[in-house]
Amino acid sequence: MVYLLIMDSEHTPKRTGTLRGWLLSYNLAMLSIILALVIILFSLVFSLLAQMQNRNNRYEALNTLSGQLVQSRALFRAISTEQTDTASLLEDYLILDREMQITMHRLAIDYEADSERYFLYRGIANGIAFINESLSTLRSMDKPQSLEYYNLFYTADKVYTYLQDYSFNHYLSAVVEADVNWMQEAQERILNYRSLAILLFILIAVTYSIAVYKMTMRLVNPVNEMVQTARDIFHGRFEGPPISLAGPDELRYLEESMNQMRQSLKERLEMIEENSKLEKTVHDQELEQMRTTRELEKARYKALQSQINPHFLFNTLNIISRTALFENANSTVDLIDSLASIFRYTLEYHDDVSLKEELQFVREYLTIQQSRFKERLTFTIDCPAELGDLRIPPLVVQPFVENAMVHGLEPKVEGGSVHITVEKNGKKVKIIILDTGVGIDLAKLKGQKADTKQHIGIKNIADRLNLYFKGKSEVNIERASEAGGTVVTLNLPYRTGGKKRVYPADS
Repeated sequence: MVYLLIMDSEHTPKRTGTLRGWLLSYNLAMLSIILALVIILFSLVFSLLAQMQNRNNRYEALNTLSGQLVQSRALFRAISTEQTDTASLLEDYLILDREMQITMHRLAIDYEADSERYFLYRGIANGIAFINESLSTLRSMDKPQSLEYYNLFYTADKVYTYLQDYSFNHYLSAVVEADVNWMQEAQERILNYRSLAILLFILIAVTYSIAVYKMTMRLVNPVNEMVQTARDIFHGRFEGPPISLAGPDELRYLEESMNQMRQSLKERLEMIEENSKLEKTVHDQELEQMRTTRELEKARYKALQSQINPHFLFNTLNIISRTALFENANSTVDLIDSLASIFRYTLEYHDDVSLKEELQFVREYLTIQQSRFKERLTFTIDCPAELGDLRIPPLVVQPFVENAMVHGLEPKVEGGSVHITVEKNGKKVKIIILDTGVGIDLAKLKGQKADTKQHIGIKNIADRLNLYFKGKSEVNIERASEAGGTVVTLNLPYRTGGKKRVYPADS
């Protein structure tokens, strides 16, 4: 039974995700943490830089305000002392006043943030407002050269002096004092940020290393277990518990497949061993059956030999031959000798014979048939001497000659002739058996398996030739012409020096 890792729903392991999901999750988590920490650190640093930039802007605004106060004082004096053509000067003064308001807005501060600087800022703003009101009053007076005009002019001009003192001395000193305290705090904060950054870096490195180690072990442990299982399979060890399913889905699939493969290989090897034992048993039984069949065939053959009783047959033929000889019946003597040769050839158990012996047997057979048919039968046998040693199975030429006699020449009133020709064609030997009888019916030949009137059937001869020559023989049968006659052609490989085992008929 093939091993399958099929579990109930309650025992089915939860999906743990794919390897790609693992890697993406770990990397995204670490990147998110690192990015968040970097954003926090950069936010703190940028906050310090922004505060520093604001303080630099205050210094720049103070410097700008100082220059603007100098220009404003010069325009104020020019407008107050000149009696004609003050329109352009007044326009420049108003433009500069708007610029001074912008600069003052840059220096604005709340009372809660720094009360001292707040009052200084309000003092400067009030002084600028007083100067603007004084200029308006001076321009509206009817007597520009009066004592009141000069007192107001002098007071406004004196305020410029106070404003420059406030901006350069008092306000700047307050800003510097505040910035000194802030710089000390900023230095401490920067040191703290650096320590925090180093600590976070170490923490991230340790956390990332631990995460990578755990993820690596969760990947390596299942792989090592599969490698060990592969070694066991390689060395033929299929026992042991199955691989535990761990790791991502890809590794779980490999682990499950390896478990199935090991169990399948184990079962297949057991099946092969069982089949091998069964095949050995069947082979032994087949060999025993073949030996039994062979012994049965030998027994049947020996029974046939015993029925014919060769001793009695040959002794009787010898007595008849000697009697005919004493009576001067030479033809009878030849016929009896030919018949005795035929009986001896057919009763001997041959593995194979030479072509010369087979043709001699055919010659004896045709001699007896010629005595029967008289002038109705003529025959020729033409075989080169060098081809007489060809080894062939016994009784492969005579059945075709017998067919020619029984089915070809006997039905023909005038008789005919049989010609046997042997010739060599390359590495093949061709045996041609030609008769001038009525001719064979090829349609009947195709459906004919064996003729019980023949000593041996045509199909049996073809099978024995194929078995002896290992499929390299050919048997062709065709009509000699439309008028009649049959041609049998045997194409056989040239083989000499056969087994030539003979069991004598009188043994």
